[in-house]
Amino acid sequence: MNAHLSFEDGWRVLEQGIVTCSKILEGSTGTRPTVAEYMNCYDCAYRMAVQTTSYCEEMYNGYKATLAESVRVLVLPHLMHKRDDDLLRQLLKMWSNYCIMVKCVSGFFSYLNRCFVEQRKLPCLEDSAATSFFSTVFSFFNHEVAEALLTLIRQERDGRKVDMDLLMGIMLGICRSEVKPSMKKAVLQDTYAYYSRKSSEWIVQYPLQDYLAKVQDTVEKETMKLMHYLCIPEADSAELCLKVVSAPLMQTYDSYAAEKQIGGQLLLQTYKTVEDDLLARCNRLTIDSGSDNSSVSYME
Repeated sequence: MNAHLSFEDGWRVLEQGIVTCSKILEGSTGTRPTVAEYMNCYDCAYRMAVQTTSYCEEMYNGYKATLAESVRVLVLPHLMHKRDDDLLRQLLKMWSNYCIMVKCVSGFFSYLNRCFVEQRKLPCLEDSAATSFFSTVFSFFNHEVAEALLTLIRQERDGRKVDMDLLMGIMLGICRSEVKPSMKKAVLQDTYAYYSRKSSEWIVQYPLQDYLAKVQDTVEKETMKLMHYLCIPEADSAELCLKVVSAPLMQTYDSYAAEKQIGGQLLLQTYKTVEDDLLARCNRLTIDSGSDNSSVSYME
């Protein structure tokens, strides 16, 4: 039976393996570990996991911390002095290289992923790696990256040509990480503000019948968009759309109808081509009465 392997000795081997793989971040694919080095790292991690004094938790935490440090040293300098699409393109390039690196590194810890992570119900190694990447990036470039992504989303809504591979490549990575909640909140806040502005334009641009039809069409389209942007089920996306798309649109509609003293019966007579279920659906889209319409508590 193999002698006890201390964490310090074992981690020294694993850390060197990670450092070797980290060269992939800069596009040096030829620096991957040899088969012998790979098997040595795998055997080392396996021994530390199954021996009497197990170091599973220490390895899991060390894996995350070492990857985060690799991002800080090798990724962040490439993002300096970049803005907007240039920043996102560089970020996507580094993220793509990082995914190749993680695929290599996580192989060292595959036993850890199968047993310790599953038993503790922890994020898998790949998701933890995504957190190490995006948490580090956002800790330095939170405003720049978030605003660049939100700008692309707004441009796509406006019908402008947008590099969707660039947008979704980064959003999919973020949605695997613990950065997702904060980015989700930013997307929802920006969506609410966008449709608050659009409602003021549309209410004077379209007859009320067409306005209501546009609300329904917009909700349906945004349900699919948010589902993809935020990697959430369609039902969850539909619920969010009631709050960040329909609410601002219907608030403007209600205010306009009240200002013009248009009663419900007159609306039905004047716009009888609007089906009853459309009006009923739209009326349900407003935020609960008595709540602060500017509140974003639903985004928490």
